[in-house]
Amino acid sequence: MLQYVFIIIIEILFWLRLRNDFPDRTVKSWKYVRIVKIFLSLLLIFAFGRLLFMRGDIAIPKNAFAEIFFGAIAGMTVAAGILYLILSLVRLTLMKIFKKPVYWLKWSTICITSIVILLFMQGYFFGRFNVRTEKKDITVDCEGQNIEGLKIAFISDLHISSFYGHYDVLSDAISEINVNRPDILINTGDFVSYGWQELSGPDTILRKARPLIGAFAIPGNHDDSSYDTRLDLGQQAEGTVLIDSLIRASGYTLLKDSSVIVKYHDARVKLVGITTHGHRFHISYGDAGRALGETPDSAFVIFLVHDPEYWVDKKSTARNAPLTLSGHTHDMQIGIPECAGTWSPAKYIYKYWNGLYRENGRYLYVSRGLGTMSMAVRIFAPPEITIITLHCKK
Repeated sequence: MLQYVFIIIIEILFWLRLRNDFPDRTVKSWKYVRIVKIFLSLLLIFAFGRLLFMRGDIAIPKNAFAEIFFGAIAGMTVAAGILYLILSLVRLTLMKIFKKPVYWLKWSTICITSIVILLFMQGYFFGRFNVRTEKKDITVDCEGQNIEGLKIAFISDLHISSFYGHYDVLSDAISEINVNRPDILINTGDFVSYGWQELSGPDTILRKARPLIGAFAIPGNHDDSSYDTRLDLGQQAEGTVLIDSLIRASGYTLLKDSSVIVKYHDARVKLVGITTHGHRFHISYGDAGRALGETPDSAFVIFLVHDPEYWVDKKSTARNAPLTLSGHTHDMQIGIPECAGTWSPAKYIYKYWNGLYRENGRYLYVSRGLGTMSMAVRIFAPPEITIITLHCKK
């Protein structure tokens, strides 16, 4: 409820500052500004109305998408509103100091705010569908197992209802995986956002993946139905069972605090999967000891855990594996290009938030994910498929 009150306050203040900055209602520029702002306000009302008059379970794909559609519009409103308020108040302060209008800052404020709005629109219509294929070569200590050339297709965070109305994008992503002919396909969870209904149907799209050895997955913290707050614990448990069965029906071997050994030529590769539960800032993990079991000394271990913070919280366990694969962060779905790469607010929340990390010869790769959560927008943080090719240290 508080977030809705906050959005309304920003919207009201946004309108008040606009009226103050354009006091002459006969000026053409005010008419144009007003038309654009009225359109954006009506869009916000429409998005909120979809939530208000929602019928049925939140996990129905149409409803689940309505949530992130509202998130996109609300995010745009708040970002543009706060930025405009700050710049407008700066202009007001300068006017009082110098006792004259600062017209250049007024129009600069309008232009900058318009750019923010356009970025959100681009992120909604194009950015969230602009799937990138990232190719990484990683050299590891093979520890007696010749895994030279092992190719892993890695995806995460489908939040499959975020493709509602555009499942062809998901289908194209699976086709891209097949084109790369991976030996193993790995998915580190968050197949859904709220419940099993999101995965019922689109699971047939996932089934089209054709890795040479097999496809393996772990559940993410959204895959236990706990984000559907209208369900009691018993209903959440039933939902988890249904989600697990649909993941398996999608062609994956599901690893829940368990492991499996696969053969790559003459080498043995052990995939270890850890479950993740809870909501942001209250994440808990499964039993790594049970998952690891008795690992042959010569097996090459790949550790799968949805939340990369495991690399911080459970150093002694996760960093024993030469390679760990995670997702969860989404790169916050917002980035800003800079000289050294892309800046994202994710860096202030997660120590490991995007891409490849190396410490003491051990690697962690964090995927930006394929889908969207909270808001149906990606700004300079494109969805990704990662093709990892392993090489033996010589």
